[in-house]
Amino acid sequence: MIPGLNSNVTHAGVEYHIQTEDLGRRNPYVLTLVFRAGAIIAREKVNYRDILGEKAPEAEVKSFMDRQHHRIMHNVMAGLFRGTEALPQREVKPVVLPAADKSLDDLIAEYLRSRGGPKPR
Repeated sequence: MIPGLNSNVTHAGVEYHIQTEDLGRRNPYVLTLVFRAGAIIAREKVNYRDILGEKAPEAEVKSFMDRQHHRIMHNVMAGLFRGTEALPQREVKPVVLPAADKSLDDLIAEYLRSRGGPKPR
């Protein structure tokens, strides 16, 4: 099993905790939870077998987890997700997008620089 990801981000003075985990080969989902003040306020669960195939290497699953985790982080930091009310839990159908010219890490770093945020390491 792949270790989970945990991040804290702040938007408009509100701190959010984002947690992403692989639920394992027998239950091939990547689950991301968004917490505010200790309560789960949003959830995204995606079946990676449908996207990566039955025998996806662990590195591909890890990359999928990273992309999902960072996309949710970006949405929270960009104010696209407010989290002022509990959202209904839903399972999201995966969408495969063409590769971008910039990596997700580059896009996040660029966004943070534009907002005067922390400098990338």
